[in-house]
Amino acid sequence: MVKLKVIYYSYYGCYSSVIAAYIHTKVIRDKVDKDVFFSIPEILKTDYGELKYIGIDESYHEIYTIGMKNFSDNIKKTLEGLRKIFNMEYDKLIFVDTNKFEPKCMKLFLYLRKISIFRNLVECILYYLFIKKLDGIKNFVLDLKLNYM
Repeated sequence: MVKLKVIYYSYYGCYSSVIAAYIHTKVIRDKVDKDVFFSIPEILKTDYGELKYIGIDESYHEIYTIGMKNFSDNIKKTLEGLRKIFNMEYDKLIFVDTNKFEPKCMKLFLYLRKISIFRNLVECILYYLFIKKLDGIKNFVLDLKLNYM
């Protein structure tokens, strides 16, 4: 059996890719409270190039997230190369771009969230966007599962 490693990625790797990965592993199934949403360890934690393990789905495929900035092609080639070097031919890497679900002003939101007087406002906006985009991301993940798995 081919073992899949599904890697959800976006520019920052801390919002849409994390939400999609948590939906994929069924940790997020429906709307969650704001406190629960912001308690997700990877939410709004930018670490470019760091592959973060999220969990395993119902088919025992490993799910990851990563922030790639504008280097997605380079990072994909590197990870594919490492897969070959370490003779992991039984593993298949699937890269899933979630940038279309990323807020347009994410850089501004991340900056303002660091300023204490704006933190609550930014979190309210990002939570509202999560609720607004949740069905779209769920359908996106479902389509991925139907087409690749």
